[in-house]
Amino acid sequence: MPDQITDDVMAQRYNQLHKVQQEISKSENEKLIGKSIELLVSSNEGRHDLDLKRMNGRSRDFRLTHFDNTANLARPGDLVTVTVTEGFANHIVAGAPTAVKKTRGGDAHTAWVSEQGDKKILLGIPTLAALKSL
Repeated sequence: MPDQITDDVMAQRYNQLHKVQQEISKSENEKLIGKSIELLVSSNEGRHDLDLKRMNGRSRDFRLTHFDNTANLARPGDLVTVTVTEGFANHIVAGAPTAVKKTRGGDAHTAWVSEQGDKKILLGIPTLAALKSL
């Protein structure tokens, strides 16, 4: 097509836009520091989650949040209330849960894990957590 920009210009514009968006996201996430938020807990599937004894969850506005779970109170599917300690461009970090609401989703996850026992079936690319448990 005529009158198109070069790949270099396109990449430069993308990088500028991405940098601005990252700054905005970090600023918005930092505004939550010190505030309590509710999370729906997800499974431990991140690279460092088991090593750091943390879990992940999503806030009501779908922000990814890593939180301390050394007390092992939360299960995937439960709702937890945490206080935000750090904000980054792509995620939030919080301390240990100040409240844990057990849910049917958490019960279902616990039942599913206990049913799996030694019958580990890995389809596709296995997660690190799955590999460590073998």
